[in-house]
Amino acid sequence: MSKHSDETPTQIDLEDAPFLQPVTRKPRTADTRIPRSASSHLTRPLGAKTASTAPTEDTTPAVPQVLEVPAVPEMPEVPVEPVDPVLRAARRTPAETARAHTDQASWWKIIESLRSRATDRQANELSQRPGISEEEREAVGRTAISEVLEEYMREQMATLGRDGRWSPEQQANAHKAVFDQMFRLGRFQALVDEPDVENIHINGCDDVWVERAGGRWEQRPPVADSDEQLMADLQFLASRAGEEARPFTPAHPDLDMDLLGSVRLAALAPPIVPRPSAVFRIHRYVNISLEEMVEMGNLSKDAAEFLTACVRAGKTIVIAGFGGAGKTTLMRALAGKIDPHEQIVTIEKERELHLHELEGRAVMPYALQYRPGSGERAADGTQVGEYTLEKAMEKALRLNSQRILVGEVRGPEITAMIQAMQTGAGTFCTTHAFDPDDAIDRLAGLGMARFGEAYMARQLGHHLDVVVQMEKLRMPDGTSKRKLTWISEVTPGEGDRKVSTKPLFRLDSLTDEYARPVGPPGDERFRADLEAAGFEMTRLGGRL
Repeated sequence: MSKHSDETPTQIDLEDAPFLQPVTRKPRTADTRIPRSASSHLTRPLGAKTASTAPTEDTTPAVPQVLEVPAVPEMPEVPVEPVDPVLRAARRTPAETARAHTDQASWWKIIESLRSRATDRQANELSQRPGISEEEREAVGRTAISEVLEEYMREQMATLGRDGRWSPEQQANAHKAVFDQMFRLGRFQALVDEPDVENIHINGCDDVWVERAGGRWEQRPPVADSDEQLMADLQFLASRAGEEARPFTPAHPDLDMDLLGSVRLAALAPPIVPRPSAVFRIHRYVNISLEEMVEMGNLSKDAAEFLTACVRAGKTIVIAGFGGAGKTTLMRALAGKIDPHEQIVTIEKERELHLHELEGRAVMPYALQYRPGSGERAADGTQVGEYTLEKAMEKALRLNSQRILVGEVRGPEITAMIQAMQTGAGTFCTTHAFDPDDAIDRLAGLGMARFGEAYMARQLGHHLDVVVQMEKLRMPDGTSKRKLTWISEVTPGEGDRKVSTKPLFRLDSLTDEYARPVGPPGDERFRADLEAAGFEMTRLGGRL
């Protein structure tokens, strides 16, 4: 058999093959062809507007041995179910639901078998080619997948004749599905590839929902045949991340990690939840500019230029908001305004910023990430292999860093954030909060247990300059839109309020397109620094 070096599976047409002519065709009792409904959700590559009939560039992992899958009848397409549970129940009968699940289960049994065969073949090839790159490894995988697909088609046609042959679309879907199993996110990859999907929520193998841009929710087919299989698939993803691998077991039931550089996975396992659960957060704007965010309607040009001046003036900025509000996206955009010759160090518990992938930087950032350890603890209390946020902060100071960006502050990150603020280099971070005052209270609360209330109030009042509030707003037409709703100056307070905030920009109503200027900063030095960075105070209105 010849090896195919193409990145797409070879279409197999063995109808007239000589060695098949003597085969006596048996009456067919059931159709073993894969129904289109079983694989239709696999046909949409990342960024595509419609289903693709051509294979996408992908890669594939290993799978079990040859399989004999029970024949299943061809089923019609089942439309995406509406969110309303009453309408959902009316759209599909129990029999239709059961048969749709059967189609899916049969399809994935075949894919698992092909994966196993392709993995074995790839392993044999790689054993003779040590030290090859990841790209070369994937190319070997593609060739192995094409070969086992060809073999499987021959096996099917030898038994069923023309009825055993898959269409080119089915072959392409199978090639991609096997590739995703071997090199991407397995059965989850098809959901990640759907255009405009921002979040994937999984609560057990058969309760799967996606959230699209604009806030629309849609249900999807099961992502595993059982909760046990879902757990195994999540464990596989966690263990396959190379040096960033994380444990995920009943003894370690809480998982947070970065996948493929643009997907954040948060998963929980029994016994702390009834069923294995996961949320995939897809970051589609890894490399984005502040100007692009203005074009997308997230903030006004005035607010963007004000924040640009803050960055250039070395001000410390906290970006607040709830999940999915656009905090990380704005932080990436602000980082793009840092002088390309400044040394940036990012410190994160789970890598989300990916500033080391920013384009156009003369000095590339160092991206430091927490790493859990295992086994016995050393004299300093850390486990073997653990890389703490404290160690990352110490290293950041030794790397001649001019900017230390901390990422999301949810707990122990507060220590690194306080230290970064004290360097005076103009740090950024994100946190979950309802408004600027709430952001101050949350940061103070995170640090009080370790540093005390008075110390935290002093540090935040003197070292934190600006709080930017991002929100995911429900618009009058029912869609959702990410908007900058506040920019507030932070100053030392008096009385019960040890730290004060003053609005500089504010969104007063959903009818407002953007947060509007309210007035200039009250701190004279702050105003002077902004003017030195090229921002005119008169643009903020009000009195100086």
